Amino acid sequence: MEKLTRMQVVKLAKQTGVVSGYDLSGLDMRNLDLVAVTFSGSNLKDADLSSSNAGMSNFDDADLSGCNMSSANFIGASFKKASLEKSDLTFSSFAGADFSGANLKGVNFTNSKISAADFGGADLSGANLQMTEAVLIRGAGATFYGISAFGSSMIGADLSGADLRKAMLHGTDLSGANMSSADLREADIIETVLIAVNLSNADLRGARVRTADTLRAKFDNIKADDNVKKELVPDDKPDQPG
Repeated sequence: MEKLTRMQVVKLAKQTGVVSGYDLSGLDMRNLDLVAVTFSGSNLKDADLSSSNAGMSNFDDADLSGCNMSSANFIGASFKKASLEKSDLTFSSFAGADFSGANLKGVNFTNSKISAADFGGADLSGANLQMTEAVLIRGAGATFYGISAFGSSMIGADLSGADLRKAMLHGTDLSGANMSSADLREADIIETVLIAVNLSNADLRGARVRTADTLRAKFDNIKADDNVKKELVPDDKPDQPG
C-alpha cells in the first residue's frame, strides 16, 4: 500500500476526488477541505482529521481506528464496514452518516451530532455518546453494549432488537423511540425520558430503573423483575384541575 504525504492527499483530492487504497496512517490532515472525496479501503489509522471538512466523503472499508476526528464535518459521509475503534469523534457532525456494519467499539461521540445516522449492524460496544444529539438514528439490531449516553437526545431512534445490555441511559431522552425486542438486561435507565417509547417484548431483567416519564409508553410482554415492572407502569392519568 503506497504511503502518501499531506500534500499528495491535497493534490489527489482536488484533481480526482479519489484517495482510495493508500496508506495515510498517522498523517496530519487537519483543517483540510475533503468534501465528497473517496477514501474507501485506505489505511487512516491514527491519522489526524480534526477540524477538516469531509462532508459526503466515502470511507467505506477504511481503517480509521485511533483517529482524531474531532471538531470536524462528516455530514452525510459513508463509513460502511469501516473500523473506527477508539477514535475521537467529539464535537463533530455526522448527521445522516452511514455507519452500517462498522466497528465503532470504544468510539468517543461526546457532544457530537449524529442525528439520522444509520448504525444498522454496527458494533458500538463501550462507546461514549454523552451529550450527543442522536435524534432519529437507525440502530435496529446494532450492538450498543455498555454505551454511556448520559444526557443524550435519542428522540425517535430505531433501536428495535438492539443489544443495549449494561447501557448507561442516565438522563437520556428516548421519547418516541422504537426499542421493541431490545436487550436491556442490566441497563441503567435512571431519570430517562420514555414518553411514547415502544418497549414491547424488550428484556429488562436486572435493569436499574428510575424513570422520569413513561406517558403513553408501550410495555407489552416485557421481561423484567417485579420492581422494574412496577416502576415502568405508564402514568396516563389526565391532569387534575387546579
